[in-house]
Amino acid sequence: MWTGFLTLFTLISKLCCGNAEEFTVGYLTGSQRLPEDYYYKRPGRTISGAITMAIEEVNQNLLNPKGHSLKFKVAETYGLETLSIRQTASLVNQNISGFIGPQETCIHEGRIAAAFNLPMISYYCTDNATSNKNIFTTFARTKPPDVQISKSLASLLHKFNWTQVTFLYSNDPRWGFGKMGETLMSVLQSSGIKVTQHGVWDVVYLHNYGENPFPDLVKRTYKKTRSEY
Repeated sequence: MWTGFLTLFTLISKLCCGNAEEFTVGYLTGSQRLPEDYYYKRPGRTISGAITMAIEEVNQNLLNPKGHSLKFKVAETYGLETLSIRQTASLVNQNISGFIGPQETCIHEGRIAAAFNLPMISYYCTDNATSNKNIFTTFARTKPPDVQISKSLASLLHKFNWTQVTFLYSNDPRWGFGKMGETLMSVLQSSGIKVTQHGVWDVVYLHNYGENPFPDLVKRTYKKTRSEY
């Protein structure tokens, strides 16, 4: 994430010329929960401190000596795609110079950024679709996409001669692992690793605060994990 901040701010600083200007970056983050949401992990709470530090360093070392300055506007998404899209569109109308973020989702936000030729550097979204630079012309990321992560896992399994597996993952929409799980299964199979069966759990499991879904998943799958028969 720190790399993303500095990259965007450095790009902006290189474009600075002429009279003194103040540049604004839109920061799309999920750091709060809606009143009825008790599960959202709010990753923005643990990583947002980097943007203040990065802006201070860029202003001090790059922009202020040239007579310019940089600030940022926070746009809270609560981890929801609809709000993230709305905030992206709103920031475009506020004369920003680029985006840091968004967090969990980035496809529609990336298209908006490309339509207005504004740089967008996401520090959290892993959706592989945004790797298509013919469409997402201004989008960059500091976290690898799902496909790249999946290929690393496939390489690890090949290293230890694992040729078939049972694959279990959470498809609870609040955690966002469903799409990643589907991508991972597809990459495993295309890499020559047979997924003999797969299982999902769709509840948030907190130890000692709810029914544990894993014993049943293991019981139903362990006999075929190493053999289809």
